[in-house]
Amino acid sequence: MEPPRTIIQAFSREGLLRYYLLISITLLYSAICISQDKYAIKGVLDLTNRDWNKDGIADLSGEWAFYWNTLYDPSKPGEKSPSHGTYIDVPDFWNSYVPDAGFFKPAFGFATYRIMVICPPGVKNLDLKFLTVASNFKLFVNDAQLTEIGKVGRVKKEARPDYRPVIIPVTPINNKLDIVIQVSNFNYSAGGLWDYIKLGPHPQIQNYQIQKIAVDFFIAGSFFLIAIFYLVVFIYFPKRKAALYFSLFCLILAMRPLVTGEMGILYITNWNWRVIKHVEFIGLFLTVPVLSLFTYELFPKEFPKKILRLILLASLPFVLLGIFATPFIFRYALRPFQVEMLLAGIFGIYVYTMAVKRKRPGSVYFLTGVVILFITIINDILYNSLIIESVNLIYAGLFILIISQAIALSRQFFWTFSKLEILNNQLRLMNEELSQKNLDIVEVNDQLKKVNAELDILVSRTSHDLRSPLTSVVALVHIIKKETNEGKRHEYLEMQRRTLHRLNVLITDILDFARNKRTDLLYEPADFLELVNSALQDHQFSDNSSHIQRITEVKQDFIFITDVSRINMILYNLISNALKYHDKQKEYSFIKVDINVSEYEARIEVSDNGSGIAPQNVEHIFSMFYQADKSFKGSGLGLYILHEAVQKLGGNVVLESALGEGTKFIVVIPNHIPALLDID
Repeated sequence: MEPPRTIIQAFSREGLLRYYLLISITLLYSAICISQDKYAIKGVLDLTNRDWNKDGIADLSGEWAFYWNTLYDPSKPGEKSPSHGTYIDVPDFWNSYVPDAGFFKPAFGFATYRIMVICPPGVKNLDLKFLTVASNFKLFVNDAQLTEIGKVGRVKKEARPDYRPVIIPVTPINNKLDIVIQVSNFNYSAGGLWDYIKLGPHPQIQNYQIQKIAVDFFIAGSFFLIAIFYLVVFIYFPKRKAALYFSLFCLILAMRPLVTGEMGILYITNWNWRVIKHVEFIGLFLTVPVLSLFTYELFPKEFPKKILRLILLASLPFVLLGIFATPFIFRYALRPFQVEMLLAGIFGIYVYTMAVKRKRPGSVYFLTGVVILFITIINDILYNSLIIESVNLIYAGLFILIISQAIALSRQFFWTFSKLEILNNQLRLMNEELSQKNLDIVEVNDQLKKVNAELDILVSRTSHDLRSPLTSVVALVHIIKKETNEGKRHEYLEMQRRTLHRLNVLITDILDFARNKRTDLLYEPADFLELVNSALQDHQFSDNSSHIQRITEVKQDFIFITDVSRINMILYNLISNALKYHDKQKEYSFIKVDINVSEYEARIEVSDNGSGIAPQNVEHIFSMFYQADKSFKGSGLGLYILHEAVQKLGGNVVLESALGEGTKFIVVIPNHIPALLDID
């Protein structure tokens, strides 16, 4: 069963990959080239010619004045402006500007940032928008303190960290904003103004924040719904562990936008900064093992189990650090983890490439999504490390990955459901066959019970019927030996002949009974004229039948395939019954055999003007050992054998009779030409 073709399937596998890679590289290059200009120069940012409506919100990026180990407070009267500073890029970590700071030596300390912003005339209600600052800050604008996030201190015990986005209203004086920011850090491995600071009119800043928060919640909600969907899929199909791992991955992605950027989680909880950092890094550290387990479940033949164990073992320390260590400690694990992430990503691309090469279901979609995600991860690592100027593309990459994975998983489930549907249909047919076989078995059992009952009756009756004539013959033999009168001897011999004849008829009926029960149908062409003549010939010397007229009319223009031995059995019993029960009181007696053979069936009519059958006896006439007229000596098997033989051949028999007028048997037998063709 082939699934419906889609637009994507119209592309070749290689063409589809090149198409997605080209788009990804173009997006990444465009993002890197978004802004290469630094606005602020030597601590001054001139926005005199900026049109807020046209140019939008401004980034206060560029060269800020930086004073290490100084907390300048312009709100204090007489506080002198520091003169020993330098200039530092914002946004950036201050680590490279802090004396003696290195990878294993944190950039603990405090400093003051300062910038002069020359605003365009006319707009008075402006807002400053901050994301997070490592790890607390105090803001002064035009010599007035406006806010403090956390608590700035000169030593660790005086400082209190806090990560919280905030919007601060500001009013230019003489179109100028003298911005001073005190920052201290004693809790994190990196410090300083590491996020963009935005400036713009109040409505624009408000709308910007709302849009960012809405996007974060939209992303989180989307990933959360996908996670729930695949979790439900796993609940109903627990053997499909790929759905579980995909659900966990989406759940991790659903949490990340809420604990980064605008920190939307703060709008629905009161988590402190430590809990938020734990959630952020635990989710980050779990991405590699969860994605590895997901990939292994999808393509176990391409993903060696040893490599999976190695990745899980390498990821375990990072996850444990995220759970139990402080943000200061696990922040140092970020770079090593990024290395592991890149190596795992490269290996994942190899796995998906091999899956595409081996034409695994959905592998093209998986490879496409992983390649795009890999590119966006590189972009974000460089961007978050402040090596390049770009934007966060991770969510774009993740959405493409999720969509591609969802398409692939859906396709795999489609194939699975298709196969299940086929198997269910096959199972249904097998069940129907089994049900039919059970019915056949029940029918066979019923037939066996019937046969056993008939055999019991047959043994009982035949033992008596055989013993009686044999006893009579033995007695007649003794009488004949002693009889001297020739006339009497001749009479006794005639009685012996008739007794032996009855015995022969009984044995013949028993043999016919057994042959009909045990012998399979043997199909061959039948010549009805020859069969009728043979049956009449067998009854040529029947008792008192010489005066009975035999009339035969056989019309056969078609080849008729049937079991000849059973047709002969039917004709023999019909003719024998008609001759046996002729009316001796009538001057004229006849038996008429009329056979008409068509392409589809043979209609056999055997009629006589004999004694007939009483109405109360008609319904029992085909029963075993039943005799309507006890004055005639017979086995009572003839008509029973006839009825059984007709049923074996798939035909039917009808009796028409009137007492004192005669009897007609009508037998209809189907033509079995197809059966002969099947045998051939």
